[in-house]
Amino acid sequence: MTTVIKSTQLKSTNYAYIELSKHTLQKQLTLLFPIAGFICLIIAFTYFVSGVSTLFALSALLGAAVSGFLSVINRYNVNPHLLIWVFIGFTSVSCSYGFYIESTHLVSNTIALTIPLLCFFSLKHDHAWWYSLIFGLVYIALSAGEVTNKQLQITEALQSVSAYTMIMLMAYLLAKHRNDAIERVKKSTTTDFLTDLHNRHGIESVYQNEAARCQRYIRDLSMLLIDIDNLKKINDRYGLQAGDQVLMMLAKCLQKETSQNAHIARIGSEEFCLLLPNTSIKEAEEFAISLKDEIASWTLVLESGHSVSITVSIGITPVEYQQFSHDYIKADSALQRAKNWGQNQIAVNH
Repeated sequence: MTTVIKSTQLKSTNYAYIELSKHTLQKQLTLLFPIAGFICLIIAFTYFVSGVSTLFALSALLGAAVSGFLSVINRYNVNPHLLIWVFIGFTSVSCSYGFYIESTHLVSNTIALTIPLLCFFSLKHDHAWWYSLIFGLVYIALSAGEVTNKQLQITEALQSVSAYTMIMLMAYLLAKHRNDAIERVKKSTTTDFLTDLHNRHGIESVYQNEAARCQRYIRDLSMLLIDIDNLKKINDRYGLQAGDQVLMMLAKCLQKETSQNAHIARIGSEEFCLLLPNTSIKEAEEFAISLKDEIASWTLVLESGHSVSITVSIGITPVEYQQFSHDYIKADSALQRAKNWGQNQIAVNH
Protein backbone atom coordinates (compact mmCIF):
# COMPACT_ATOMS: atom_id res chain seq x y z
CA MET A 1 0.00 0.00 0.00
CA THR A 2 1.40 3.39 -1.01
CA THR A 3 1.74 6.09 1.63
CA VAL A 4 1.38 9.67 0.34
CA ILE A 5 2.89 12.60 2.26
CA LYS A 6 2.19 16.22 1.27
CA SER A 7 5.06 18.66 1.56
CA THR A 8 2.86 21.07 3.53
CA GLN A 9 2.69 18.47 6.33
CA LEU A 10 6.43 18.59 6.89
CA LYS A 11 7.66 21.55 8.89
CA SER A 12 11.08 22.05 10.45
CA THR A 13 11.72 24.13 13.55
CA ASN A 14 15.07 25.83 13.87
CA TYR A 15 15.70 28.06 16.88
CA ALA A 16 18.65 30.35 17.51
CA TYR A 17 18.64 31.73 21.02
CA ILE A 18 21.49 32.45 23.43
CA GLU A 19 21.41 31.17 26.98
CA LEU A 20 21.87 33.68 29.77
CA SER A 21 25.24 32.31 30.87
CA LYS A 22 27.39 33.65 33.69
CA HIS A 23 29.52 35.49 31.16
CA THR A 24 26.46 37.14 29.61
CA LEU A 25 25.09 38.16 33.03
CA GLN A 26 28.48 39.54 34.02
CA LYS A 27 28.52 41.77 30.95
CA GLN A 28 25.02 43.01 31.74
CA LEU A 29 25.99 43.83 35.31
CA THR A 30 28.88 46.00 34.08
CA LEU A 31 26.15 48.27 32.74
CA LEU A 32 23.53 47.82 35.48
CA PHE A 33 25.64 48.62 38.53
CA PRO A 34 27.17 51.94 37.30
CA ILE A 35 23.78 53.20 36.09
CA ALA A 36 22.15 52.21 39.40
CA GLY A 37 24.90 54.05 41.28
CA PHE A 38 24.45 57.17 39.15
CA ILE A 39 20.68 57.12 39.74
CA CYS A 40 21.26 56.81 43.51
CA LEU A 41 23.50 59.88 43.38
CA ILE A 42 20.74 61.85 41.61
CA ILE A 43 18.23 60.73 44.27
CA ALA A 44 20.63 61.76 47.04
CA PHE A 45 21.04 65.19 45.40
CA THR A 46 17.27 65.69 45.13
CA TYR A 47 16.85 64.73 48.80
CA PHE A 48 19.55 67.21 49.78
CA VAL A 49 18.20 70.20 47.84
CA SER A 50 14.58 69.51 48.80
CA GLY A 51 15.32 69.82 52.49
CA VAL A 52 14.42 66.22 53.32
CA SER A 53 16.05 64.67 56.37
CA THR A 54 19.76 63.98 55.96
CA LEU A 55 19.08 60.31 56.76
CA PHE A 56 17.36 59.86 53.37
CA ALA A 57 20.21 61.46 51.48
CA LEU A 58 22.66 59.21 53.31
CA SER A 59 20.61 56.10 52.43
CA ALA A 60 20.72 57.09 48.76
CA LEU A 61 24.48 57.63 49.03
CA LEU A 62 24.74 54.17 50.58
CA GLY A 63 22.94 52.78 47.56
CA ALA A 64 25.44 54.50 45.27
CA ALA A 65 28.31 53.10 47.32
CA VAL A 66 26.88 49.56 47.20
CA SER A 67 26.41 49.83 43.44
CA GLY A 68 29.94 51.10 42.99
CA PHE A 69 31.37 48.33 45.17
CA LEU A 70 29.47 45.64 43.23
CA SER A 71 30.64 47.19 39.96
CA VAL A 72 34.27 46.87 41.05
CA ILE A 73 33.82 43.30 42.36
CA ASN A 74 32.12 42.30 39.11
CA ARG A 75 35.37 42.92 37.24
CA TYR A 76 36.94 39.96 39.02
CA ASN A 77 36.09 36.29 38.82
CA VAL A 78 33.12 36.50 41.20
CA ASN A 79 29.84 34.65 40.62
CA PRO A 80 27.56 37.30 39.04
CA HIS A 81 24.46 35.54 40.40
CA LEU A 82 25.71 36.22 43.93
CA LEU A 83 26.22 39.90 43.09
CA ILE A 84 22.73 40.28 41.63
CA TRP A 85 21.28 38.64 44.76
CA VAL A 86 23.08 41.23 46.91
CA PHE A 87 21.81 44.04 44.70
CA ILE A 88 18.21 42.77 44.66
CA GLY A 89 18.28 42.22 48.42
CA PHE A 90 19.55 45.73 49.07
CA THR A 91 16.99 47.35 46.76
CA SER A 92 14.21 45.28 48.37
CA VAL A 93 15.14 46.46 51.86
CA SER A 94 15.46 50.08 50.68
CA CYS A 95 12.11 49.91 48.92
CA SER A 96 10.28 48.36 51.89
CA TYR A 97 11.74 50.93 54.27
CA GLY A 98 10.82 53.74 51.91
CA PHE A 99 7.14 52.91 52.15
CA TYR A 100 7.15 54.23 55.70
CA ILE A 101 8.31 57.63 54.44
CA GLU A 102 5.80 59.61 52.43
CA SER A 103 8.45 61.68 50.71
CA THR A 104 10.06 58.58 49.19
CA HIS A 105 6.81 56.98 48.09
CA LEU A 106 7.42 57.57 44.36
CA VAL A 107 11.00 56.28 44.52
CA SER A 108 9.92 53.17 46.42
CA ASN A 109 7.22 52.40 43.86
CA THR A 110 9.72 52.72 41.03
CA ILE A 111 12.19 50.36 42.71
CA ALA A 112 9.44 47.88 43.58
CA LEU A 113 8.29 47.62 39.96
CA THR A 114 11.82 46.88 38.75
CA ILE A 115 12.51 44.08 41.24
CA PRO A 116 10.52 41.31 39.43
CA LEU A 117 12.18 42.28 36.15
CA LEU A 118 15.60 42.03 37.77
CA CYS A 119 14.70 38.69 39.32
CA PHE A 120 13.29 36.96 36.24
CA PHE A 121 16.07 38.06 33.93
CA SER A 122 18.99 37.51 36.30
CA LEU A 123 18.12 34.53 38.49
CA LYS A 124 16.96 30.98 37.97
CA HIS A 125 13.29 30.80 37.09
CA ASP A 126 12.14 29.10 40.31
CA HIS A 127 14.15 31.43 42.54
CA ALA A 128 12.88 34.50 40.67
CA TRP A 129 9.27 33.37 40.94
CA TRP A 130 9.30 32.77 44.69
CA TYR A 131 11.30 35.89 45.52
CA SER A 132 9.06 38.11 43.38
CA LEU A 133 5.93 36.51 44.83
CA ILE A 134 7.00 36.99 48.45
CA PHE A 135 8.18 40.54 47.81
CA GLY A 136 4.95 41.23 45.89
CA LEU A 137 2.84 40.15 48.85
CA VAL A 138 4.83 42.48 51.10
CA TYR A 139 4.50 45.27 48.54
CA ILE A 140 0.74 44.77 48.21
CA ALA A 141 0.29 44.65 51.99
CA LEU A 142 2.21 47.90 52.42
CA SER A 143 0.29 49.51 49.56
CA ALA A 144 -3.03 48.41 51.03
CA GLY A 145 -1.97 49.79 54.39
CA GLU A 146 -1.70 53.23 52.84
CA VAL A 147 -5.48 53.40 52.71
CA THR A 148 -5.41 54.31 56.41
CA ASN A 149 -3.57 57.48 55.47
CA LYS A 150 -6.26 60.12 54.99
CA GLN A 151 -4.12 61.94 52.45
CA LEU A 152 -4.25 59.00 50.06
CA GLN A 153 -7.24 57.73 48.14
CA ILE A 154 -8.10 54.03 47.83
CA THR A 155 -7.66 54.32 44.06
CA GLU A 156 -3.95 55.07 44.55
CA ALA A 157 -3.45 51.94 46.62
CA LEU A 158 -5.28 49.86 44.03
CA GLN A 159 -3.11 51.37 41.33
CA SER A 160 0.01 50.25 43.20
CA VAL A 161 -1.33 46.72 43.59
CA SER A 162 -2.39 46.53 39.93
CA ALA A 163 0.91 47.94 38.67
CA TYR A 164 3.01 45.37 40.53
CA THR A 165 0.74 42.50 39.48
CA MET A 166 0.97 43.51 35.82
CA ILE A 167 4.76 43.96 35.92
CA MET A 168 5.21 40.60 37.62
CA LEU A 169 2.99 38.87 35.07
CA MET A 170 4.88 40.48 32.17
CA ALA A 171 8.22 39.46 33.69
CA TYR A 172 7.00 35.89 34.19
CA LEU A 173 5.73 35.51 30.62
CA LEU A 174 8.89 36.99 29.10
CA ALA A 175 11.10 34.83 31.33
CA LYS A 176 9.08 31.72 30.43
CA HIS A 177 9.62 32.48 26.75
CA ARG A 178 13.35 32.90 27.39
CA ASN A 179 13.60 29.68 29.40
CA ASP A 180 11.76 27.72 26.71
CA ALA A 181 14.24 29.10 24.19
CA ILE A 182 17.14 28.02 26.40
CA GLU A 183 15.75 24.48 26.54
CA ARG A 184 15.58 24.44 22.74
CA VAL A 185 19.22 25.53 22.57
CA LYS A 186 20.25 22.72 24.92
CA LYS A 187 18.24 20.25 22.86
CA SER A 188 19.81 21.46 19.61
CA THR A 189 23.25 20.27 20.75
CA THR A 190 22.12 16.64 20.47
CA THR A 191 19.22 16.97 18.02
CA ASP A 192 19.11 17.46 14.27
CA PHE A 193 17.19 20.70 13.61
CA LEU A 194 15.63 19.48 10.35
CA THR A 195 14.26 16.08 11.37
CA ASP A 196 14.15 16.41 15.18
CA LEU A 197 16.07 13.13 15.43
CA HIS A 198 19.35 12.60 17.27
CA ASN A 199 22.38 14.13 15.57
CA ARG A 200 25.81 12.45 15.65
CA HIS A 201 26.63 13.74 19.13
CA GLY A 202 23.25 12.60 20.40
CA ILE A 203 23.50 9.07 19.01
CA GLU A 204 27.06 8.65 20.31
CA SER A 205 25.80 9.24 23.85
CA VAL A 206 22.95 6.77 23.32
CA TYR A 207 25.40 4.26 21.80
CA GLN A 208 27.60 4.26 24.91
CA ASN A 209 24.65 3.51 27.19
CA GLU A 210 23.15 0.84 24.95
CA ALA A 211 26.48 -0.88 24.20
CA ALA A 212 27.32 -1.06 27.90
CA ARG A 213 23.86 -2.37 28.79
CA CYS A 214 23.79 -5.02 26.06
CA GLN A 215 27.30 -6.17 26.93
CA ARG A 216 26.43 -6.39 30.61
CA TYR A 217 23.33 -8.51 29.98
CA ILE A 218 24.86 -10.39 27.01
CA ARG A 219 22.27 -9.15 24.51
CA ASP A 220 22.56 -8.36 20.83
CA LEU A 221 22.80 -4.82 19.52
CA SER A 222 22.73 -4.05 15.79
CA MET A 223 23.57 -0.90 13.87
CA LEU A 224 22.03 0.12 10.53
CA LEU A 225 23.30 2.88 8.27
CA ILE A 226 20.73 4.12 5.76
CA ASP A 227 21.66 6.30 2.79
CA ILE A 228 19.20 7.85 0.34
CA ASP A 229 19.88 6.93 -3.28
CA ASN A 230 20.37 9.83 -5.69
CA LEU A 231 19.29 12.62 -3.30
CA LYS A 232 21.48 15.04 -5.24
CA LYS A 233 19.39 14.46 -8.37
CA ILE A 234 16.26 15.36 -6.40
CA ASN A 235 17.94 18.54 -5.14
CA ASP A 236 19.09 19.47 -8.66
CA ARG A 237 15.68 18.83 -10.21
CA TYR A 238 13.25 20.11 -7.58
CA GLY A 239 15.39 22.34 -5.36
CA LEU A 240 16.98 22.08 -1.94
CA GLN A 241 13.67 22.54 -0.15
CA ALA A 242 12.34 19.40 -1.80
CA GLY A 243 15.48 17.58 -0.66
CA ASP A 244 14.87 18.73 2.91
CA GLN A 245 11.31 17.49 2.73
CA VAL A 246 12.53 14.12 1.48
CA LEU A 247 14.77 13.90 4.55
CA MET A 248 11.86 14.78 6.83
CA MET A 249 9.65 12.22 5.09
CA LEU A 250 12.27 9.51 5.62
CA ALA A 251 12.59 10.50 9.28
CA LYS A 252 8.83 10.23 9.64
CA CYS A 253 8.87 6.79 8.02
CA LEU A 254 11.68 5.54 10.26
CA GLN A 255 9.88 6.72 13.37
CA LYS A 256 6.72 4.96 12.23
CA GLU A 257 8.37 1.64 11.35
CA THR A 258 10.81 1.23 14.25
CA SER A 259 9.97 0.11 17.75
CA GLN A 260 10.07 2.38 20.77
CA ASN A 261 13.35 0.78 21.89
CA ALA A 262 15.12 1.73 18.65
CA HIS A 263 17.23 4.88 18.40
CA ILE A 264 17.29 6.94 15.20
CA ALA A 265 19.75 9.64 14.18
CA ARG A 266 20.62 11.72 11.16
CA ILE A 267 24.41 11.77 11.13
CA GLY A 268 25.11 13.11 7.64
CA SER A 269 23.48 15.13 4.89
CA GLU A 270 21.57 12.07 3.61
CA GLU A 271 22.70 9.37 6.04
CA PHE A 272 20.70 7.98 8.93
CA CYS A 273 21.77 5.62 11.72
CA LEU A 274 19.60 3.11 13.58
CA LEU A 275 20.56 1.37 16.80
CA LEU A 276 18.42 -1.70 17.45
CA PRO A 277 18.82 -3.06 21.01
CA ASN A 278 18.08 -6.74 21.66
CA THR A 279 18.22 -7.41 17.91
CA SER A 280 20.43 -10.09 16.37
CA ILE A 281 22.12 -9.57 13.01
CA LYS A 282 19.61 -11.92 11.36
CA GLU A 283 16.66 -10.04 12.86
CA ALA A 284 18.25 -6.75 11.80
CA GLU A 285 18.58 -8.00 8.22
CA GLU A 286 14.93 -9.10 8.12
CA PHE A 287 13.90 -5.73 9.52
CA ALA A 288 16.05 -3.90 6.95
CA ILE A 289 14.39 -5.79 4.07
CA SER A 290 10.95 -4.83 5.35
CA LEU A 291 12.03 -1.24 6.00
CA LYS A 292 13.59 -0.85 2.55
CA ASP A 293 10.34 -1.91 0.86
CA GLU A 294 8.26 0.34 3.12
CA ILE A 295 10.41 3.39 2.34
CA ALA A 296 10.05 2.73 -1.40
CA SER A 297 6.25 2.77 -1.00
CA TRP A 298 6.18 6.30 0.43
CA THR A 299 5.56 9.18 -1.96
CA LEU A 300 6.16 12.90 -1.39
CA VAL A 301 3.82 15.27 -3.24
CA LEU A 302 5.47 18.66 -3.75
CA GLU A 303 3.59 21.97 -3.88
CA SER A 304 4.35 22.04 -7.61
CA GLY A 305 2.32 18.85 -7.99
CA HIS A 306 5.29 16.61 -8.72
CA SER A 307 5.58 13.30 -6.87
CA VAL A 308 8.87 12.06 -5.47
CA SER A 309 9.67 8.54 -4.33
CA ILE A 310 12.99 7.35 -2.95
CA THR A 311 14.96 4.19 -2.40
CA VAL A 312 17.69 3.60 0.15
CA SER A 313 20.85 1.54 0.55
CA ILE A 314 21.44 -0.05 3.95
CA GLY A 315 24.57 -1.31 5.70
CA ILE A 316 24.22 -3.56 8.75
CA THR A 317 26.70 -4.62 11.42
CA PRO A 318 26.55 -6.12 14.91
CA VAL A 319 27.89 -3.84 17.62
CA GLU A 320 31.07 -5.32 19.09
CA TYR A 321 33.18 -2.43 20.40
CA GLN A 322 32.78 0.28 23.00
CA GLN A 323 33.50 3.09 20.56
CA PHE A 324 30.93 4.43 18.15
CA SER A 325 33.51 5.20 15.45
CA HIS A 326 34.67 1.55 15.25
CA ASP A 327 31.19 0.16 14.66
CA TYR A 328 30.35 3.04 12.36
CA ILE A 329 33.31 2.14 10.12
CA LYS A 330 32.06 -1.47 9.90
CA ALA A 331 28.51 -0.38 9.08
CA ASP A 332 29.77 2.19 6.56
CA SER A 333 31.86 -0.49 4.85
CA ALA A 334 28.73 -2.60 4.43
CA LEU A 335 26.81 0.47 3.20
CA GLN A 336 29.43 1.20 0.54
CA ARG A 337 29.17 -2.38 -0.71
CA ALA A 338 25.40 -2.02 -0.95
CA LYS A 339 25.74 1.20 -2.95
CA ASN A 340 28.33 -0.37 -5.25
CA TRP A 341 25.90 -3.20 -6.01
CA GLY A 342 23.36 -0.64 -7.20
CA GLN A 343 20.39 1.21 -5.71
CA ASN A 344 17.95 -0.21 -3.19
CA GLN A 345 20.38 -2.82 -1.81
CA ILE A 346 21.33 -4.23 1.60
CA ALA A 347 24.75 -5.47 2.73
CA VAL A 348 25.72 -7.10 6.03
CA ASN A 349 29.09 -6.95 7.75
CA HIS A 350 29.14 -9.99 10.06
